[in-house]
Order: sequence, then structure tokens, then C-alpha cells
Amino acid sequence: MVGAKFIALTWDEIDEMLNKIAERVKESGFKPDVILGISKGGIIPAAILSDRLGVDSDIIGVRYYKNIGRVMRRPEILQHVSIELRGKRVLVIDDVADTGHSLQLVMRYVRKRGAEKVMTCTLHYKPWAIIKPDYFLTETKAWIIYPWEINETVESIAKSLERRRLGEGEIKKELRRMEVPERIVREILHLIGKTPQS
Repeated sequence: MVGAKFIALTWDEIDEMLNKIAERVKESGFKPDVILGISKGGIIPAAILSDRLGVDSDIIGVRYYKNIGRVMRRPEILQHVSIELRGKRVLVIDDVADTGHSLQLVMRYVRKRGAEKVMTCTLHYKPWAIIKPDYFLTETKAWIIYPWEINETVESIAKSLERRRLGEGEIKKELRRMEVPERIVREILHLIGKTPQS
């Protein structure tokens, strides 16, 4: 995480991104029967795309990250889908294709359950991911802070900085160097007791 660059998205930006993805899916001619969101990051995008495309959705629980930038050896499925996938056209969605391992795992899972066709979709794509999603909006190397994971990200950054025993000035300098947005900087400083929350 040290030296990472961050992008913090707003709900309005997410809404706009999902509108664009819905348009891309429609324009491509792919008509999914099911949108399958990868938990946690794909839950909200799946719900919104389900509404925009008029398609049923379901969730598959996958765990891969222990903390920011710290992955487990391999992802694992924690929650199976509740609907029949045999013969269905499935659009798998997550917030970001970082390593691509979660997408790869879910694609295999869906194919084993007899899906007719599987397409993948993310808001962001990292150039080192092992899978390039069929639909994505932005390629980036930055760490993306989605609005549904702000507390998790803030706590993780705060713990990392606390371990380094930096003073308030050093912390601010480090966070700005990492391009952490100012509103997130304030939350981190508040969480580690360096300044009152305003």
C-alpha cells in the first residue's frame, strides 16, 4: 500500500459509470438472463445493472482480500448462487479486475453449472489482471476507493500509518503524496486520533 495512488469515487460517479456500462452491454447485443454480482464489490453494481437492463440478479460470495493490497493465496467461494444457471446467459460483475483471480474463479463456477454464455464486467481494470473483462470503463493502476467501502479502506490505511508511528504532519504529507482525497485524509486523521473530525 505504501506509495499507492488512490481514486475515491462518489455515488454520482458510480451511477454515471453504470449507465455507460449498461449502454455498452445493450450496444454489444449481449442479452443476459442473469446478472451475477461478486460479493462484496459487485453487489451494488449488480443491483443497479439489474435495474438498468431489466434482468434478474444474484450474488456469489468470494473472499480474496485480507486487507488493502493483501490477498489470500487464492480466492474462495463463500456463498453459492441461489438460482439455476443451466442454459442461461450470465453477466458476471465486480467492481474491479485487480488480479482477475476472483473473476476467473466465478467464470469457472458458472460454466460448471451449465451456463450457455458467460461475459464479465467491471468498473475498473488493472493492467496486470489475468483476465480482461468483456466490459469495463477505465484501466488504472490506482487503488480505487468505492463509496461502499470507505470505512474499510480508511481503517486499513489508518492502521498502516499507525504502525509507522508518524506524526500528524508526516501522515498528511504521506497521504497527499499517495493522492488520497482530502475528505478521506480527514477521516483517517480522525480515526487515528490526530485531529478532530469536522
